[in-house]
Amino acid sequence: MSTDLVRFHLDRAEDVTGVSGTGTVAGGVIFPDGTVAMRWNTGTSSTAIYDSIDDVTEIHGHNGATVVTLLDGPEGVA
Repeated sequence: MSTDLVRFHLDRAEDVTGVSGTGTVAGGVIFPDGTVAMRWNTGTSSTAIYDSIDDVTEIHGHNGATVVTLLDGPEGVA
């Protein structure tokens, strides 16, 4: 198992809910076991833990309005 952390951010083209805005709305890290920690860049910031980056995409992807951009490693998880 790798010991490397993978940094990412959420890029949002459209704010479907009217809460978080557009652009880079959150940042986070994927741990070697797949667990994700993410921090929102909103006026009322919060931090959340997810079982996987797929869960983040399922919950916050809004059918492609938000894209996960990996900063370390392979490009383009959507």
